[in-house]
Amino acid sequence: SAGYSKNKAKFVNQLVADVESGKVSASEIAQLSDRKAAQLLMDIDGIGPWCAGRVLMDFLRRADIMLYGDLTVRNYLNDLYDIGHVADAETVLQSAADFDDTTHNRNLIDAVAAKFKWAPFRSVVCYLMYHLQEDNLVLV
Repeated sequence: SAGYSKNKAKFVNQLVADVESGKVSASEIAQLSDRKAAQLLMDIDGIGPWCAGRVLMDFLRRADIMLYGDLTVRNYLNDLYDIGHVADAETVLQSAADFDDTTHNRNLIDAVAAKFKWAPFRSVVCYLMYHLQEDNLVLV
């Protein structure tokens, strides 16, 4: 599934069909900045910020995309850099669940990214978080 749910895969497949039919111009998207390309993608029915970011990373090979909305990325960054652990959380799992996708938490992630100079390779950091998840996969 390459990280895509059945519904998201459906929209990505539709995007591919739209590109192949000429309804959406891949060369136009490729020429745009990351922000403008993401916005153009999100104007397509069913494509949100996460999916647009993955399209930019996986298909357009953009190197500086941060997937704030990705639970795996947020949780591993939180665990590795102690970004937003909740002191009164009873478990690590609860603490991770409390580190949701908010403007505040995005700013905390950006501060860590700036401190460690991840730009212009933030996509690599996201891929590393996925790799950590695969190595530490726990079936619940």
